[in-house]
Amino acid sequence: VDFPRTPSSDVNDYCNVMMMRRGMSFPGRCVTHNTFVHTEPADLTSVCTNQPDDSLCTSGQHFPVTVCNLIRSHPTCTYSGNQFNHRVRVKCAGDLPVVLDSTFQ
Repeated sequence: VDFPRTPSSDVNDYCNVMMMRRGMSFPGRCVTHNTFVHTEPADLTSVCTNQPDDSLCTSGQHFPVTVCNLIRSHPTCTYSGNQFNHRVRVKCAGDLPVVLDSTFQ
């Protein structure tokens, strides 16, 4: 979750900054893909309310998301980004979302 969304000059710059800031991008190791959800944490938590542990739950509402994909790993990790308004599927544990499984229209 990145709420409110971290300001950036464009979506690619956003991905490069956030991947480094969150420890997914540093010399010699580049995570290939990550999605940031831009909503209040409570909105995501509500997806898991009263759901069994380890269940995959899909939101009824759409959230703004930024999807970051690795396009180059040398000399530094470089990402391209795309913004969407998608529903999310999360894995729930203890009424909390613990893993973002996927996003879709």
